[in-house]
Amino acid sequence: MILSRRAALSALLMGGLSACAEAPVQLSGEDRSAVRRVEDYLNGIQHFQADFVQKFPDGGYGNGVFVYSPGHLHMTYAIPHGTELTAGEGHLVFRNGQNGSVTRMGLSRNPLGLLLDTPIHLSGVVTVTNVVQQPGFLQISMARTAMLSEGLLTLQFNDFNGKLSLKGVDVVDERQHRTQLSLSNVG
Repeated sequence: MILSRRAALSALLMGGLSACAEAPVQLSGEDRSAVRRVEDYLNGIQHFQADFVQKFPDGGYGNGVFVYSPGHLHMTYAIPHGTELTAGEGHLVFRNGQNGSVTRMGLSRNPLGLLLDTPIHLSGVVTVTNVVQQPGFLQISMARTAMLSEGLLTLQFNDFNGKLSLKGVDVVDERQHRTQLSLSNVG
């Protein structure tokens, strides 16, 4: 099932892990080191492009091309055809390829906005709520410190030979709506 354009936008912006209301955990020294690695990785990106598959809260799927550069995100959808999402400078613009409508939203309260701060700091106004480390895999979850219950952003990385590569983005909103992006063909 393919989500409507407006529902797809709401799902990505508002959506995405059920730990939103959890209190932050005390991170171990190893976890803090992992957080620094992620921060360095994200701040070291000059340009990032990948194919994506997006799972919406209702179980529907979309796909296309994901392009990220510091402070900016652009998603061009093959499905739903002709749809685009552009985010940066504190706002997001969603263009519906089917009906031509344009939706604009602020990112200051949305977890997706955490990826668009420049530089990215994973402390202070951002609280890391969870770190999962396994061989070849690293995942961190984060929220805005002042709004821990209003959304959670989880980033998943391949971690080989000390080198990180973003492979997934998971967004959960205050209503516990979850949107997942799986990335491939990263370049």
